[in-house]
Amino acid sequence: MFIRGCINKSLMILSIGMLFLTGCGRNKAGEYTKAGYDAIENNQFTQAMESFEKADENGEDILLIERGKGIASYYLMDYQGAVDHYHAAMTHTGSSVTSMDYDLNFYLAQAYEKLDEFDRAIATYTAILDLSTKDVQAYYYRGTDYLKTGEHDLAIEDFEKALSLDPNNYDLRIEIAGRLSDNYYEEEGIKYLQNFLVENEKKLSSFDRGRIYYYMGNLDEAKVLLEDARDDDDQSTVLFLGKTYEKLGDYNYAASVYDNFLKRHPESALIYNQLGLCKLQSGDHEAALNAFVSAKNIENNGMEQILSYNEIVACEYMGDFKKAKNLMASYLTAYPDDDAAKKENVFLSTR
Repeated sequence: MFIRGCINKSLMILSIGMLFLTGCGRNKAGEYTKAGYDAIENNQFTQAMESFEKADENGEDILLIERGKGIASYYLMDYQGAVDHYHAAMTHTGSSVTSMDYDLNFYLAQAYEKLDEFDRAIATYTAILDLSTKDVQAYYYRGTDYLKTGEHDLAIEDFEKALSLDPNNYDLRIEIAGRLSDNYYEEEGIKYLQNFLVENEKKLSSFDRGRIYYYMGNLDEAKVLLEDARDDDDQSTVLFLGKTYEKLGDYNYAASVYDNFLKRHPESALIYNQLGLCKLQSGDHEAALNAFVSAKNIENNGMEQILSYNEIVACEYMGDFKKAKNLMASYLTAYPDDDAAKKENVFLSTR
């Protein structure tokens, strides 16, 4: 069973709240629609769907309702439902192209990706780029989808275009290197980082250099730089420093890095989750479970699904299959379209 970390969101299009406030243009949200978007902001996606249903019953703005249902469906892992709602929303955007059209198309493409319909995702990003030829994110995402369809050269063209539009964005380079590595072009991805590091090393902070070395696999150099940048009040430096020690096999020191941070910032679900993953790797399954549960107890932690899944994993590792089965039943009620969890549930049913 796979344990789950946290998705890198450095290249997310916009926050949901920002889209709601700026992407809706002339559309005014009614009481229930606003409640639905507030629920999405708080990661309460089932509650969001209920609010949007009430909004529909009360005749509130259908475009905002369908858009909201699409977002909630996506995070509930009902990706086909998300596609259907986004298409429904698009029928109400009007004849002129607005920021809402771009917004919906980005969301639509991401839903297609979850359905492994990469050709449709590519076509959607292409439609965006036909209207906005300098959209860095559209080039990046289309490039990642080209990789998944075996179109390496087209992917590289898109990545190069994205980098030419935003040459100093090292987060973008890290993401591109990661995508190339995911698709068996690791050496090619590392070159993007090496070239950037040679050209900009003196401009970069110890943290940024350490992070780049981490992704290049030069863990000893990364460790030195990240220790230099260490700030026990900064979540990002703590996360990368700890993960570097994990990759070096020093789980005890990595755990101490996370523990020191959590003593000062017990509200960090992200670090609690990473501590749990670290403890699982070191074989301390009970401590891992405690870390995941502590994170779940943080209100509006933003990681409820990941933490719930990892809690099940920890129970399995401890041999507590009864509890794991009960947790899985609750999990599948909340996230019925998680195929990996369905497969794991089959395994649990035999224990």
